[in-house]
Amino acid sequence: MYRYFFIAKNNIKKQKSDMITFFILAAIASLFIFISLSFMTGAGKVVDTCKEKINGADIFFMLNKNDAAIAKVEEIIKGNVYLKNCETERTVRCSSKYRHKGDKNWVEYSFIMCCYEDENRIQSMSIDASGYSGNEIVLPASLSTSFNIGDIIQIKIEENVYDLRVVDFNEDNLFSGPMNIGMYKAYISGDVFEDIIFENPTGASEWRFIKTQLTDTAKKKNINAEKLSDDMGNDLLNWYDGYIKNNQESELSINFFDSEMMKTGSMILPLMFVALVLLFAIIMFIVAVVIIDFSVKNFIMTNMKNTAIMEASGYTVRELVIILLCQLMMIAGTGAVVGVLIGAATIDKVSIIMLVTLGLPWNQPINISAALIVIIGMSAVIGLLTLTLGRQYSKVSVLDALRGGVNTHNYKKNLFAFDKTSFPIAVTLSLKETFGRFRSQIGVIFIMMILAIATIIGFGMADTYGTDEGCIELSGIDMSDAEFGGSEAMAETVRGMSSVKNVRTELWMSYKFTNKKFEQSVTTRGISDTSTIKGGYVIEGRWPKNPNEVMFAANAANKLNVRVGDTVTVKTDSVEESFIVCGINQTFNNLGLMGYMTLDGMSRLSKIPDSMDVCVNFKPGVTFADFEREFKDIYPEVEVVDVNEAAHQTVGMITIGMKAFAFMIAGLTILIVAFVESLIVRTNINKQWRNMGVSKALGFTSRQLIGQVMMSNMPAILIGVIIGLIISPYAGTSLMVSSMAIFGFKKVKFTVKTLSYIYAAIIIIGVALLTSGLMGRRIKTLEPVKMITEE
Repeated sequence: MYRYFFIAKNNIKKQKSDMITFFILAAIASLFIFISLSFMTGAGKVVDTCKEKINGADIFFMLNKNDAAIAKVEEIIKGNVYLKNCETERTVRCSSKYRHKGDKNWVEYSFIMCCYEDENRIQSMSIDASGYSGNEIVLPASLSTSFNIGDIIQIKIEENVYDLRVVDFNEDNLFSGPMNIGMYKAYISGDVFEDIIFENPTGASEWRFIKTQLTDTAKKKNINAEKLSDDMGNDLLNWYDGYIKNNQESELSINFFDSEMMKTGSMILPLMFVALVLLFAIIMFIVAVVIIDFSVKNFIMTNMKNTAIMEASGYTVRELVIILLCQLMMIAGTGAVVGVLIGAATIDKVSIIMLVTLGLPWNQPINISAALIVIIGMSAVIGLLTLTLGRQYSKVSVLDALRGGVNTHNYKKNLFAFDKTSFPIAVTLSLKETFGRFRSQIGVIFIMMILAIATIIGFGMADTYGTDEGCIELSGIDMSDAEFGGSEAMAETVRGMSSVKNVRTELWMSYKFTNKKFEQSVTTRGISDTSTIKGGYVIEGRWPKNPNEVMFAANAANKLNVRVGDTVTVKTDSVEESFIVCGINQTFNNLGLMGYMTLDGMSRLSKIPDSMDVCVNFKPGVTFADFEREFKDIYPEVEVVDVNEAAHQTVGMITIGMKAFAFMIAGLTILIVAFVESLIVRTNINKQWRNMGVSKALGFTSRQLIGQVMMSNMPAILIGVIIGLIISPYAGTSLMVSSMAIFGFKKVKFTVKTLSYIYAAIIIIGVALLTSGLMGRRIKTLEPVKMITEE
């Protein structure tokens, strides 16, 4: 066996440059694949570990401080045999702004404040806060990228500003990333907690968290927490209908969810980014395989005489394949191990991707399974490739090999003859090289096509989703210009303001819809006037206009197995009403489990309270500041939200991530193109070295010969780039539809700007030309006299 390794080691020395290129690409691909697999398999475990650490709730209720509602929720929980450990926690919900102390601009974002002096057993803090007091605040882990311990954060509620010193960061599986609850959950002292409630009668409202967990019996029976929360929601809805009739002035807002649904929502964004990185890592590995395929075939054909001598001395084709296997497996295996080791050493630093997208720090050990999958998988692929490449040995007889191989004979048509073309010499030679030996150029064309597709996908994602508007359109969330909590009477007053174009009121409720044997609890928005809605990704039909109409988001429609024109039923203890499905839309809200109807339609099912959300759209040219001044003259104590600013804070991280991903793809494309082109040019120069010497002796200058080298495979590159640019929009659209399948999305916008096509082409072609030009500088050392006189 040693002789095989000995010969393989010598072959590696002969192909030193090619093997170094293959090793680097294999290591980089292994690094990215290992990290991507670790993140993909570990993201859910990060959430689970956090939940276990804080003794997380399985079902979680958020509601404003209403004693009757709190008592009813506690009663429902305690009456369910599959639930245990009911706990209620006080909190305050703030319409707020925040900034670093000393910064000029405020960031508008809602906080929900808890007290670290309160004792909680369920959904507790992840850190020990027993020593904190006064103006000290514990921020969510997602803000650890913006604030450091010791920083002063200023939080503004109404006109009151609170200077709080950051002392730690809390990890919470429910209040983590932007795809979950759109509020920061922070912990403050009891004194500050009471001050906020007392000093901000409209900007801060007391709420309650009610938390419960599944019993061991429920877990053994695989009782579905989502089904339990839906059933509890129906009980609440039946109670609410009777309660609101007798307490019309009462403000009541209830939201509830199970931890598994929130876990799914929180993982969407990180998995999207990681999947894209994994995709490009696999592309990089495919490129490495194509490169080594090209290199090995070239090595076999240019060393036919040595191969023939080995066969004549007794080596079989099988043994030659074993030698090749040893050679490639040593390089690929070493590259994979090095890549995995680098990944294991740097994963804690790279895991900031998880912190930014998931909202929780990486808390998992090195994934040994992922490491083995990468190393074994890469070795297996290279092994199969070697067996395929080894067939080259059996295609040429010993006698043919002794005279240099059949490739020395050319029986093909003379394309682009010099006497019949007006192209420059360098261009003509490159066309001859490409179309005269087209099969040998397929690998280059394929690589450039894949790189063009990947680059355009990266640029296209930045073009389409790199702005607030693009992300909001992708999310399917409709917008208004301003929002506040109020009544229909307040909405009517606002309609008369000079800055206002139109106003609508909204109410969110949960109903169980039924279609034959299908049923699903769906969070439903009641909207007073759907004609005022801006945005919202309607893919079929329209928004509801009449009281007997309902529109579903795609996932809800799939769960209920309904299409436009079908009829669904809502049944409570007191009523049973039917609705016609008038439209289907796409939205991130509630993982696509959303319904929409008019407030008149919702009034058929339950009593509409006085307190609702009021959504305002401005007249052209009116800013939020203009509206706020006019609004505050009438309602000085009511807090109003700048919806566009709040949306920017939610999607801003996504837009930055999309742009960063595009830059990363561009950087990797530059790296791969440089590797590929250096390999090809170096090989061509070696093959044509003597011919170049003759050309130089006949009068060609070094600059002319370098120009020929730069143009040698340019037609193949251009063909690959053009094909890739043509295919890329379709590939990008398909990729995004697949990524959004969890929401039930069927259509996804994917737009590529003209400049992006130009940039992608310039990057690939420019780097190829630059690399070949730098590699071609070796021609300047060529001495024709010495070459011609050599034996």
